[in-house]
Amino acid sequence: MSWPHILSFSRVVAGPVVAALILMWPGNGDLVAALVFGGASLTDLVDGKLARKSLRVSALGVFLDTTADKILVSITLVAMAIAELAPAWMVLVIIGREFLVSGLRSYAASCGRIISAHIWGKGKAALTMVAASCVLVAAAGRDGRWIGGMMSHQHWDQLLTGAIWLLGVATVLTIVSGARYVVDALPLLRGTPDVGSDPIPRASGDRVR
Repeated sequence: MSWPHILSFSRVVAGPVVAALILMWPGNGDLVAALVFGGASLTDLVDGKLARKSLRVSALGVFLDTTADKILVSITLVAMAIAELAPAWMVLVIIGREFLVSGLRSYAASCGRIISAHIWGKGKAALTMVAASCVLVAAAGRDGRWIGGMMSHQHWDQLLTGAIWLLGVATVLTIVSGARYVVDALPLLRGTPDVGSDPIPRASGDRVR
């Protein structure tokens, strides 16, 4: 296990930890969860660059990198929905899109192709992580004591509402990026792989969001 692999795997471990903090320690635990989630999300900016700089880009690294993101975000969002910090329909849309894209990627791989990443997917991933962190911090201020005194309960509640709206924007980007992947996969689904996909050999360093 190289350092890039360890950083990617840390996001897999962080997911259940964040969920446990949200569900078992409401209020103050949400702040700790936000810190753990935010720190784990930041490793996403490091592991890929570190792997490329050290010339250690591998199939295992690409798998861990993309899978770890999905595990971290999905588990966190499910816990937030259970704790009633995020609308369940947003969580279902975001996670459902991940299943859809993973299925399309698997089908493309079986055809010897890869569906290229695009800006919508990357923007969706970044905005979802930021929005989830904001929701957790706002929930900690509203329901906890550690930072609750920094603002009134009403202001924390307004901040939480704003954070949920931000998560809603991320959900819209999720739908748009998912639709884009479907459009890119149409030639493959029709049996005429051409536009929107690249040969597998170019996938060694790609990251599909």
